[in-house]
Amino acid sequence: MSLIPNSSRAPQAGDGRTRLAILGLALIAASLFGWLAFLGDLTRRTGALLLVHALLVVVMVAAWWVLRGSGATPLRIALGAALTFRIVMALGPPALSDDVYRYVWDGRVQLHGIHPYRYSPDDPALAQLRDEVWERINHRELETIYPPLSQVWFLALAGVGAGVRGFKLAAGLLDFGAVLALSFLLRRLALPQDRLVLYAWNPLAVIETAGSGHHEPLGTALAILAAAWMIAGRASASALALAGAVHVKLLPAVLVPGYARRFSLTAIAAFTGVVVLVALPYALTGPALGAGVWHYAGRWERNGFLFAGILGACEWLDPTPWLKDGIDALKQWGPAALPWDWLYRHVWPPHLARATAAALALAWIAAVSLRKTIDPARETLLVLGGVLLLAPTLHPWYVLWVLPFAAALLSRGWLLLAALVPLAYLGGEGDVPWWVRCVEFAPALCLMVWDGTRSWVEHRGSIGR
Repeated sequence: MSLIPNSSRAPQAGDGRTRLAILGLALIAASLFGWLAFLGDLTRRTGALLLVHALLVVVMVAAWWVLRGSGATPLRIALGAALTFRIVMALGPPALSDDVYRYVWDGRVQLHGIHPYRYSPDDPALAQLRDEVWERINHRELETIYPPLSQVWFLALAGVGAGVRGFKLAAGLLDFGAVLALSFLLRRLALPQDRLVLYAWNPLAVIETAGSGHHEPLGTALAILAAAWMIAGRASASALALAGAVHVKLLPAVLVPGYARRFSLTAIAAFTGVVVLVALPYALTGPALGAGVWHYAGRWERNGFLFAGILGACEWLDPTPWLKDGIDALKQWGPAALPWDWLYRHVWPPHLARATAAALALAWIAAVSLRKTIDPARETLLVLGGVLLLAPTLHPWYVLWVLPFAAALLSRGWLLLAALVPLAYLGGEGDVPWWVRCVEFAPALCLMVWDGTRSWVEHRGSIGR
């Protein structure tokens, strides 16, 4: 069953009735968000979380159905409600993640004149800063993973005295900024503005930003603007936005090949300048990036689906013994400059699975980025989506990088995944059970493949005519 109705029929009710319906739906959604905000630790109330999340998805789809073909006033009401949802969720404690405590810590460390990449929270050099925030940080033994623009954001919030709830409120307001950026993208694509509600009212977006405090919207808003400005022919502005997104989290770097082929020399210079200038203050006084990011890339695995299949295949085939024998043989006559010992240590199934997933991701990026007929919004959806699906770790909030583009382009598979991915919280503090991952990903992937195949057939048919 599709998450989005296939019928193109718009509601026949008058504008006044539409406003009343949106107000009623907004009241229901606000009540549900308010209940979640003050329910306490949602990781211990997974059943209630999943039930309310499902109800909110139904309310969101109903709101989109009501808004189709309506005037500007009902849409403004929906946007006002979306802002209200985020403020309400920000009032409660962190909902499902403790990442926000690391954000607050990184900001305070910088406020004390200390380089954020130089020490882990557990380092004795920072002992004088330890407080209740420090106690809630996860993986305190590791340096931070967040790139320079994220650090600038954390410092700015710490500078105005924001605590945990202040960071959560800022994340919610940033996410509303992403909603406004999405409105701009829809205008550039000449698509209906009612699709905004599929992101603005999406419970995944509200809960993971204003509820948990994740700062993804700082990057997603910039990624949306990068696509919109490229469509509008403003390549230099697009380059600036993309460079900023890369400095929020490294994931948008996978978009660079596709955008670079559209950039002028001026845009390339703008992109390079922002990448260098934002990192420069950190690079001049210490590391340009936290070492924690390499630990994350090499060790973390949670809620991956395609990657889990690749890893299972590598463990079943078990090529390690003959690969080690081959490396030993090549080492005898091969160039001494090659890293034979490093290769010998990295032919175990987990390393081979990561290498295979990375190779597939690079092939996917190249295949999509080289398509000359694809628009930047759809390219962003496909590239980011493909890389995330191959990643060893796919936390629910990672889907926010794709969700605005899925809403704009009515990508039913990704909208369905956004509705199902909170099932990952059934795993608690451990890994997500395999059966849960199947429920999360299998229906959404089937829908993605179905829609992608149908689109390809229709495209080939139009070329044939």
